[in-house]
Amino acid sequence: MDCLEFNIRQLILTDLARNIGQCKDHASEHDLTPAIDLVTSHVQTRDQSAQNVEDGEEEEERIFMSVATTQCNIGLAELAVNLSDEHSMNTIPILIDILSDVPHIEFDSSLAWEDWALPDQLVYSVVSSLLQLANYFPRFRESIINAVLGFSATIVEKIQSFGSAEILTQFAPAFHGFYRALISTTYRWTPQHWARLSKNLNPLFDQHSIEALNRLVVDIVQLEETDPEAIQFVTTLLARYVSRGRPLSGYFLICCVIEVQWTVLTQALIPLDPDAEDIHFSEAAAANHAWASLLRSSVATIAKTDKNVAVALEASKKLSMECFTDILVQIEEMETAPSQDSYASETMSESLKLSAICSAALSVLDDNLFTRLKLLLSDQTPLADNLVQEAALKSTAILVRNFPKIAYPMATHIRRFITSPQPIFESEFPFGTQTPLPLIAAAKSLVLCIELSPGDDAMLSHTYSLLNYIAATSRFSGVDDMSETIQGPDGQNDYATLHSVQSALRGLTEEDKRLIAVSTISVVSRLAVEFGKDEATRLTVSMLLQYLRSAEPTVEAVIAFNLVDLALCAPENAFIDIIRAFSAINRTANPDDPRLSNNMVLAAQTRLAQQLSQRPNLYEVYLTELLTLFVDKGVAVQNIAVSAQSAKTEEMVEQLASLLLPIEALLGHEDFDPRSNASSELVGLYRSMWFLCSLFHFAMLEEKDQIAMSWVKQVLGKIASKTPTIVVEEAMDLVGELEYNTIIRREYAHAAVSKHRGILAKLIPLRSSEIRALNNGQVVFLLTMHDLESFRSAQGLPSSLPSYFTNTGLNKNVSLRGCMESIAEKVMRGSISVLNAKASRQVLPIGLSSELRVLLTWSTHRVDKARDIALGYLNRLITSFPSLMCSPTLVFAILEVLTLLRKACENEHYDEFNPIYEFHSERTDITLRLVDNYEVRNEILALLQRHSTTWFDAALARAPTELQGTLQKYLAVTQVTSSNEATELGTSLAAHFAREISASERNLSSLSAISAWKPDRTKALASQIASKSYFSGEIAGLRLSRRTGQDELEKPQAHTSPIAELAALKKRMAEALNELRAKESHLTVRDLKHLLFRCAATLISAPKCDYELMRHLVALPFEVFTPASIAAGIDVWTWIISEKPEYEIGVMMEINSAWLATVRFERGMFSTSQNYDDPFFHPIQYSPTDKEEIDRGMASAKRLLDPHVLILQMLISRFQAARYRRPGLMLLIQRLVLISARAHRYMSTHPLAREARFSFLLFGFETLRCSNLDAYCENALRDPLYSAAFAWFSIRPLWSYGANKIQLHTDVKLLSEFLSCLGNDIGRDNPSLSSLSPIPAPQRGAQNMTHVLRLLVEDEILRLNVWNNPTNDPKRGVDSVGIVEKSTADATWATFARQTWQLNPSIAIYLAERFPVPALENEVTRLVRSNPLACVDVADALNFLVGDRLDPAVRRDLRYLLLWTLVPPITAVSFFERRYCNDPLILQYAHRVLEQHPVDLTFFFVPQVVQALRYDDLGYVSNFIFETAKISQRFCHQIIWNMKANCYKDDMAEFEDPMKPQLDDMTDRVVASLSGEAREFYDREFGFFHEVTSISGKLKPYIKKEKSEKKAKIDEEMAKIVVHVGVYLPSNPDGKVIDIDRKSGRPLQSHAKAPFMATFKVRKTRTIVDVDPDVIAEGQGNETYSEYDVWQQAIFKVGDDCRQDVLALQVIAMFKNIFQSVGLTLYLFPYRVTATAPGCGVIDVVPNSTSRDEMGRAKVNDLLDFFVGRYGGEHTIAFQQARLNFIQSMAAYSVACYILQIKDRHNGNIMIDGEGHIVHVDFGFLFDIGPGGVKFEPSSFKLTHEMVVLMGGRYSQGYTMFQHLTVKAFLALRPYADQLINTVRLMLDTGLPSFKGEGTIKRLRDRFALGLSERSAADWMMSLVKNAHENVRSTAYDEFQRLQNGIPYK
Repeated sequence: MDCLEFNIRQLILTDLARNIGQCKDHASEHDLTPAIDLVTSHVQTRDQSAQNVEDGEEEEERIFMSVATTQCNIGLAELAVNLSDEHSMNTIPILIDILSDVPHIEFDSSLAWEDWALPDQLVYSVVSSLLQLANYFPRFRESIINAVLGFSATIVEKIQSFGSAEILTQFAPAFHGFYRALISTTYRWTPQHWARLSKNLNPLFDQHSIEALNRLVVDIVQLEETDPEAIQFVTTLLARYVSRGRPLSGYFLICCVIEVQWTVLTQALIPLDPDAEDIHFSEAAAANHAWASLLRSSVATIAKTDKNVAVALEASKKLSMECFTDILVQIEEMETAPSQDSYASETMSESLKLSAICSAALSVLDDNLFTRLKLLLSDQTPLADNLVQEAALKSTAILVRNFPKIAYPMATHIRRFITSPQPIFESEFPFGTQTPLPLIAAAKSLVLCIELSPGDDAMLSHTYSLLNYIAATSRFSGVDDMSETIQGPDGQNDYATLHSVQSALRGLTEEDKRLIAVSTISVVSRLAVEFGKDEATRLTVSMLLQYLRSAEPTVEAVIAFNLVDLALCAPENAFIDIIRAFSAINRTANPDDPRLSNNMVLAAQTRLAQQLSQRPNLYEVYLTELLTLFVDKGVAVQNIAVSAQSAKTEEMVEQLASLLLPIEALLGHEDFDPRSNASSELVGLYRSMWFLCSLFHFAMLEEKDQIAMSWVKQVLGKIASKTPTIVVEEAMDLVGELEYNTIIRREYAHAAVSKHRGILAKLIPLRSSEIRALNNGQVVFLLTMHDLESFRSAQGLPSSLPSYFTNTGLNKNVSLRGCMESIAEKVMRGSISVLNAKASRQVLPIGLSSELRVLLTWSTHRVDKARDIALGYLNRLITSFPSLMCSPTLVFAILEVLTLLRKACENEHYDEFNPIYEFHSERTDITLRLVDNYEVRNEILALLQRHSTTWFDAALARAPTELQGTLQKYLAVTQVTSSNEATELGTSLAAHFAREISASERNLSSLSAISAWKPDRTKALASQIASKSYFSGEIAGLRLSRRTGQDELEKPQAHTSPIAELAALKKRMAEALNELRAKESHLTVRDLKHLLFRCAATLISAPKCDYELMRHLVALPFEVFTPASIAAGIDVWTWIISEKPEYEIGVMMEINSAWLATVRFERGMFSTSQNYDDPFFHPIQYSPTDKEEIDRGMASAKRLLDPHVLILQMLISRFQAARYRRPGLMLLIQRLVLISARAHRYMSTHPLAREARFSFLLFGFETLRCSNLDAYCENALRDPLYSAAFAWFSIRPLWSYGANKIQLHTDVKLLSEFLSCLGNDIGRDNPSLSSLSPIPAPQRGAQNMTHVLRLLVEDEILRLNVWNNPTNDPKRGVDSVGIVEKSTADATWATFARQTWQLNPSIAIYLAERFPVPALENEVTRLVRSNPLACVDVADALNFLVGDRLDPAVRRDLRYLLLWTLVPPITAVSFFERRYCNDPLILQYAHRVLEQHPVDLTFFFVPQVVQALRYDDLGYVSNFIFETAKISQRFCHQIIWNMKANCYKDDMAEFEDPMKPQLDDMTDRVVASLSGEAREFYDREFGFFHEVTSISGKLKPYIKKEKSEKKAKIDEEMAKIVVHVGVYLPSNPDGKVIDIDRKSGRPLQSHAKAPFMATFKVRKTRTIVDVDPDVIAEGQGNETYSEYDVWQQAIFKVGDDCRQDVLALQVIAMFKNIFQSVGLTLYLFPYRVTATAPGCGVIDVVPNSTSRDEMGRAKVNDLLDFFVGRYGGEHTIAFQQARLNFIQSMAAYSVACYILQIKDRHNGNIMIDGEGHIVHVDFGFLFDIGPGGVKFEPSSFKLTHEMVVLMGGRYSQGYTMFQHLTVKAFLALRPYADQLINTVRLMLDTGLPSFKGEGTIKRLRDRFALGLSERSAADWMMSLVKNAHENVRSTAYDEFQRLQNGIPYK
């Protein structure tokens, strides 16, 4: 841990107070009394300890108070607010006494405090507690406020009258605590309180007082009698306050006074919100809340009602403005800006705020203030200060809010201010990713001004056209001038036509006109329907809809009828117009109107719903409209009821109920079920509809309505069956929606809901107390839940009930949830009752089994309450109706869900760090979406398995035959593709109950009861399954024999002879084999298995063995050689051997030959294709971690290695069966072992090959042990086995690959068994069995080194144990003890080195890496240097030859470097450094290595290659650059840019780098060498890049101008850029720029430069391999190259050195390669940064990401809230996946931050991408520097409380995963420390600010902890995690950034 000084006593007291507060509601009084007494017994006030002082004494005697007493008093204050009411009230007088004593106490001169001095803490705790208690206990308010105000007067008096030392150490800290308490604690102050407070505090404004306070420190130092210790104490105390941003100076105290005044004044002027007292208690919480209130509402006017307050307001305003003026004058007179510690800017800012509030309270706009603000917000401002101008903007907002008349002019003024080039808007804009606080303030002010400015905007609307005849015949149009309603097709009024029509109709009677209208409507409608022309239909529909509103009743009925027909054929938009017109008429229907509008329209709506099956695509459109109409009408009914029109209410309720008819008719269509995939809008409408149904008692009709509206229940039942779940899991604030539901009118609910409460209380009488606490919306919701679910359950649809418990908000409301549980219980009981009645009539719903399947799925839900309800409901239904278990659908579902759950639980062991969320059963089409917590998964499985057992027992007792038949069916059709997948829980459970004896089998049951053994039906089960399979196969064979076709094998003719069938089968096998070898096969696993079993069946049934067929039967699986093919092969081989034991030798001979062929052709475990190699031999990409790539690596390795593992398992089994009786088989096995062991050099060294190798070794040693061999043969077999074992240790020690715990346990178990085997391996030295002359036994080699091998195996076990348990958790096992290592003396290590060197030099080399023992390292160094030729093929041996720097003693051996194998590129580049003395042989070797590596590999290390030029005296580096630039154009360009960037040491290109001439010369040479296309490409690329970057130069004249002008200039220049063919961005060399978003230019913040951001369209190429996953042959994928385009944002920086970012991202990219090499899914995103010139560079923008800073500015409280808001609740899969991504990236970046010591980790530099990954940006502070030159942040990494909370909490699975991944990441990096260090070391001479010479490298190396063992290193990393966890330095740094730069962090 960092060395922080904690006060243990104070922490204990604080925790004690908190714990008492948490348990006071649950613990008894007796339980709390001891703890309370413990604190209060040590509380001490002045009256108890002080001696009596005579009233007449002139000088007050101050009483000393110790640290312990002070802390007890603080503890009491913290405890007071957490006690019960009685105890809290008793503490108030004591706290008042303590507060009044503070000015008279001399506190102990102690520095044993963390944040604030003892007086500060005491006053803060007491005042804040008193204010909180005053809120709780009104009768104590006056005494408390008097005490607080009295303290303010006393402390000010003391500050003005006492000496400097007392003020600085006692009274100033006490005043600071007083200030903190008042701005942090919300209280209902009164204006009179404020007036008294201001009067007490205003004396501090006196200029003499301020000057005296500013001179306090100087005064103390100048006093001769001052004790040096006292001076030291004062200066230390002040330094600690200054470090916290609180200098305790005069202006600081004035700033405190002003902030306290406006905070208290605001709370006095604006009524406190009801929830304000529950504000999260934090620093300045009350002040922040008060200011937010000022912006929302105007202040109360009090000056006219209280003259004293008015006087105080004037005084405070005057003093604050004078203070502002005085400071401004002083600043203007100063030659330099005031220091930060002066607090001048802060004081001026607070002065403006207080003046504005006072002016608002006085209701008089102060001209001086207003003028001052306008001046500050102009280009003539006397002070360009961020804080002051930001405060001016905020103050302006307050004035505008309270004086709206200034809104319009101020809008103009502020707009002019914003559009002027103000530095205030530039200083906080580093990358354009965050908005400065001043700009936010300006925007808010401007918006407020515009809102309050006079003027309204109007919207014009257009009317529809009418056909002239219909318009002419209308006499109910409701308008005076008919012509005003008529429009022609062009939208203009057609007066002439209308007039002519009206003239023609003149003289006709009204009845005639009506008839014309009716006939015209009918004819035109029919014509439109018949012709089906959209244009005519639209016109007709438009006419009818317009006429519909004015027609008489009979005409209206005709229109409505015809509109239905038109709707069924009209275009969708016309259809929508029709249904909306119907709705409009229905809404406005008047019960007093005698017309039949409502009935006619309702009939039309119902008819349309019934006939809409013609247009199913419009189902949802019409349903949405009907539901909307229902909801609107329900609201209208409430409005009418509120207006006391009771007579109409009942009729309107009936009309509302009638709307259920068209809804029911629409939902009656079988092909329409909105329950699946319902939109959120539709769910909301359904919910509102059911709320209204419950509100108006449709489901529970009153007696008078029972007969008239009896149909309603039937209709509601049908609607309920098609209603989706009305509670959505993802809904964020469903409780709030219920409370403020606009559907339920508050006025109506108050009058009506009392009846609903009564109904609810009758339904759930035990919840009466909770019901009283519910609001109206919640009551209606509960009734809706009861009604809807009762309707559903009565129809056998119970599956929706658990959905109500998925919403987190509902579950958190305890009262509501309790009522919901009771409702659910009642629904369940009612459901069982109804279903019992139906069952008695044999009419149980058919779909009930399917519903139970859904409930079964619900029982695995991620929300525990939903699971409980679902499982409880399911259990009740099955136990009530056990015969449901006869349904195969339900039984199969139960068994498959259990199987899926088991797989979900086992997933933890197969891939510990990547949980799978979805599990699908193809067989039952069930998908489970599970929680990521494995503990919960296991609980779900255990509970469901227990219930399942009960269900099967009950079913077995009722219907044994049916159940067992169903289980047999399940067992018979279960498909297993390989023996590895043969374990399923569902199958096990099915087999268990399928063989159980039921109670109905009386005799067997009795036998089971009285017998000592338990009988079962295993024989019957096996017989029945076999019989069914046999006869099913027989029938299949008959069908097969009758088929005809060309394929003789697949479809044999009925007359085909067995001989011909056998020949066809062998021909097919041979063809399949040839197709596989030619890589042309399309054989699937299923095809292969069928073919193999068919061949095996043929071979078994043949009268004699067909060896050709047998050979094919073995060769085919080996040719495919995948786990699936070998598993299928093993199945058929063992089948043949078991059926035909005489074929065993033949089969084993073929297997033996096929195995040896894999050795010969290097396949499987004998393949070197997947061998371990250095991760830096692979290209290092600037791209995010690709989990799919890791998964592909895992799958590829498993595919390669698993076949041999499976075969070994079979061989071990066959060996055990044959060892006693089959000498021929033993001979085959011995031969196989011998040849395989001798091929150990070809055995794979992939980490996953550990299982295959040591399985083989165990098999080999077991074979050796059980074989009767003479000494010669025995040693000939033993020696290669030992060599094969040692060969595993001839490479760098490997971790396991991936996160498969099962693989780890398997490897450890194998190694332990092998270790035991070594201990038991003793040579028998049997005499030779040969009759020939004696042959001497071979020389013992590796087998003589058993001790060393045991040492290596023990170490391997220990390493794997560490990898399996990186956090050293006892629950995951303990480490094995290395017995050999502990007993090895120093001298013995040298012996071990020599022994292993003789066997294989590489073993000795890596022995030194495994055991960091100096003696061993020295001996290996001696061996390498004495015989370099022996290890030229071991790259890592080079470290022992040349070392960290050249040793002159080894110069003669350097000639072997010409033969040495390649080292990674960065190692080669490091050989150019001075420490290797420019030795020609070393330089030649380094040059050769770089040349032989692909350019794609060396390309990554361009910055290091350029730095190597610094030491290039002999020209090797120059030659490499020159030659490589000819090969790769992109390398050429990148090296040129990098050389240009390194010509100068600084950003401004003022200080040349010593190697600038060399770089210039090299650049010129490279450019001059280009010709032809290469030169054209160079000119195009650099010309394009120059065009883009030159925009910065063209922007320089605009630097001081407004942002819009700069953007316009960028857009103008970008429009001129021509994108030539093939050009690319320097930061994206792997893509071509094909276009530019010419409007995307964005100027970024800079004082003197003009950086900007732009977006480019980049075309990239990706490789797509089209592979059929079912095809088993390799090489079947067709590789195609696909181009794709992406929009890439890039930042073009000027004035900032990007080389440091380049280095950091280089190392991070190297980390990514290392993590991928061990299969760790640790996410890193090394985005590209390219330095192109001094102080210039191009930076890729992290796509789709948000900074933590931006979240803070968006008022996101913490990361958890952000994740919940973006991805859904904590139980959703999207959230859990995002959280997993966060954990994996957090672990990776934590290690990166530690290793590189990345600092300045404020929230602006931490991004969260769209998938939840954390991504760090801006690496300006690395290694040995921090912001401001001080490394204040923790030395580990940033791990804040909100990060831990997001992971799930400190003891969660997520946090444990983070710890494991962090430690594993660190362990994975350590072996590659040298290469990582070399990458950094080569950049030392650049002079980057992060480097402090060789000390930087030493400290970097130390952070890898290379001298520690793996366990010690893991423990070391764990200590760093603990150090980082909520480290106060991180929090303090975030607070500093908030105060300094306005970067929020919470």
